[in-house]
Amino acid sequence: MGRTTFVYSIDDIHAFLAKVKAAEAINSLVQRCLAYPDPPNSHWSHATVVAYCRYHLQKVISFAEAQKLIQTGHAADLDHQLEQDLQAQISVPAAPGVLDRTYYNAFDNGSFDVRSTLDAWKRASPSSAFAYAASGMAYVAMASDARGGAYIRDTPQSNIDAMDRLLAQADTDLQRAVALNPKVTPAYVSMINAGSMSLGDDYTLNAAKRGLAAAPDNYSIYGVLSGAAEPKWGGSLEAMDRVAVQAQAYVKQNPLLTILLSAEPAYKYDVCNCESSANWSAFPVVFDNVASTSLLSNAGFAASENGHPELAVIYLSEVMRFQPGAWGVRRRRDFELPAVGESDMAMEDANRLIAGNPQIAANYRLRGDIYMSLMDYPSAEKDLEHALAMAPDDIEVLSSLGNLYTNQTHEWDKAWDIADRIIRKYPGSPGGWAMRATIVENQPRADLSATYQYFVDHFGNDPIMQWHISRMRELLTKSSQPVPASLTPQHP
Repeated sequence: MGRTTFVYSIDDIHAFLAKVKAAEAINSLVQRCLAYPDPPNSHWSHATVVAYCRYHLQKVISFAEAQKLIQTGHAADLDHQLEQDLQAQISVPAAPGVLDRTYYNAFDNGSFDVRSTLDAWKRASPSSAFAYAASGMAYVAMASDARGGAYIRDTPQSNIDAMDRLLAQADTDLQRAVALNPKVTPAYVSMINAGSMSLGDDYTLNAAKRGLAAAPDNYSIYGVLSGAAEPKWGGSLEAMDRVAVQAQAYVKQNPLLTILLSAEPAYKYDVCNCESSANWSAFPVVFDNVASTSLLSNAGFAASENGHPELAVIYLSEVMRFQPGAWGVRRRRDFELPAVGESDMAMEDANRLIAGNPQIAANYRLRGDIYMSLMDYPSAEKDLEHALAMAPDDIEVLSSLGNLYTNQTHEWDKAWDIADRIIRKYPGSPGGWAMRATIVENQPRADLSATYQYFVDHFGNDPIMQWHISRMRELLTKSSQPVPASLTPQHP
């Protein structure tokens, strides 16, 4: 991929990262969050930043802690804690959205393993709105897992039927929760999600109306309502904008509501590159206001995957600001730092990650990739081989090591072994086959015809793979190996 034009100036990037480095040296997570710089030339609300730092960094109960209370006969103590969280969410500015945050952290879980615990809680506390809201939220998460991530037209009917059964169970519990206590906002959040999935627009709007009547400045309710208004769910950009504008009427009571302003432009400019239409130059417009960590993360990873390291290091750093335990985000940010002239910062942080947890293969892979960017290939090989010994089937480690042997050191036999391991373990992934294609181009082997045939059969409709297919066909034409005449690439 050729060098793209940076959206931010290199001076702005270096100035931003210098402040990031200083902030990351602060031990207090809240002070660290507040010390982080905002994106260059943005206009982030300080009140919203403070609220979002508190939102993410406040102590909330985990599922394991809730489970222990339930299993040891202390469900009443759990209910008492959640009642305190509800009252704090209503009246304590220093605890923004604490009940909603607790539910996302502890009960937004689609695993069947949580069901016995939640059912036991309902039996122990049959009048607890908190128990029914937690159970309903888990049912919605289970329904989402049952549906899967494909478009509805590509989803098997059996999956849809399972989703609908689980949503019916969710609705029963959620309706019970708000009947017991209409202030328990996570129940409305789950209802809106259920409506978006299958229960319909009327259900969604009714849940939103009831929820906002109970809590007119609730960030989570407005957030899921904005998501439900997205065009992919049958809404529109105008509908998303209306939700954001409506929410701003309560921004003085809840500064988190400013975050909703970024949702519509993020969808409009495809910051996740979900439709392969991201407008990279519009990212500073999208993120002129504080944005959710999910949008920042999506934007950062999309930028990383599409040759915009300057955007990646900024937006992934902002995710780390609010979520310092987002290790995958941190590694991806560090991976991109050398591309903006910050190799020392990248290496220093990779060393810290390894020192902090030497049992994580991904930390060695990161440092190996950084060494590779510095053209220190022996050190890169040492770290990547160490990572592979720890995680022999890790596709990312295999890919990095294959990249080293194929594209940097040109050790074709080692590269072939890595490509073979990828193909055996991940036969549906083009990575191993693309690696093999590069090898046979540079060191002709008898496998070129078979590689070409497999490519056309499995990746003929993938635009990204067309260069490899055309190149292999050209090489086959020049070689003595037969070109499979019946295999013509099918362009979309």
